[in-house]
Amino acid sequence: MPERADLNILCWEGYEDPNVVEPFTGRHGYSVHAETIVSDADTADRVVGPERSSWDVVNLNNPFAREVLYPAGAIRALPQDRFAAEYGRLLPQFDDLYRWTRSRDGSDVIGVCQRFGPFNMVINEDSIARDTAESEGFLLADDPVNTGRYGVLEYDDFNIFHICFAAGLDPFGTLPAERLDTFEAKARQWFSGAALITADHIEMNRALVDGTIGFYLSGGMYTASPARRDGQRNVRAVTPRSGPVDGKGAIVFLEVTSVVDHGGDTASALAFLEHILTPEIAPEVAFTRGSCNPITQMGDSRVFDRFTPDQLDILQWESLDEDIARCVPYRIPPDHGELLRRLRNAKNAAR
Repeated sequence: MPERADLNILCWEGYEDPNVVEPFTGRHGYSVHAETIVSDADTADRVVGPERSSWDVVNLNNPFAREVLYPAGAIRALPQDRFAAEYGRLLPQFDDLYRWTRSRDGSDVIGVCQRFGPFNMVINEDSIARDTAESEGFLLADDPVNTGRYGVLEYDDFNIFHICFAAGLDPFGTLPAERLDTFEAKARQWFSGAALITADHIEMNRALVDGTIGFYLSGGMYTASPARRDGQRNVRAVTPRSGPVDGKGAIVFLEVTSVVDHGGDTASALAFLEHILTPEIAPEVAFTRGSCNPITQMGDSRVFDRFTPDQLDILQWESLDEDIARCVPYRIPPDHGELLRRLRNAKNAAR
């Protein structure tokens, strides 16, 4: 556990970026410590458990605030007078996603939303045609010609979704033993056939650019964007057109940033949430050193107008609506624990 700073943050990469943190510390004088994560489920367990007193702000994908942290008393409801008006600034076409920032009964605001988008697979268009990737989806890893030509990005929670989709399974329904076996067999196939297995998306992008791999599984604009920002526009996040969940086989995430309820003062945490939503800082959250991603505040012209045409191209803005229409929202699989155990068994067997 970290030494106590005035503000301790658990977050997906980006909120620790100096362009986000330094204006905050300069204005408020708070010291800030941030730890980046790659697993929502593992991080939620930490916040609910004995580490709760160590953290002030937690940034996780959408279901965990509403379904885990708030019912467990691990995060606080936000003051309505300070945050309820934020909903009027958000991109209206994705309004269905924003319910994840409220309690189950809709009465409490339990976090603010910002980064979002489809998160499925990434290709090098010089190696794999976009149309082929969208049509074949995760079944690209089944083609023997692709053995040793793809990577698996170790984001366990997303790997579970995508391996289920590849195996024709709905991860959001209860899976009997034989379907869990099917999942594990598909996971073993993925990991044994991969040329690269890493949790580092920068390393994965380098392999994509230098031709070591033609695509990687479990990835999206969040991970592809550093390569696109560096001029590699042949690197593209793609969304499969179909799959086993009501005809869909792709995931859209929405990050929710919440205030941890550790029984102490929350002034620094509330100030940080207000800080990241300002028209000046919100675009910095969209374009950090490690990743670039669409943000919901782009519904506010004061935010949207700060993005250049080139930045919108980096974010694949022209296809965002279509891509998200192919997705189902990130949810917590009822068999998550068993799926995670089998995923890690398959990964260990491949090493």
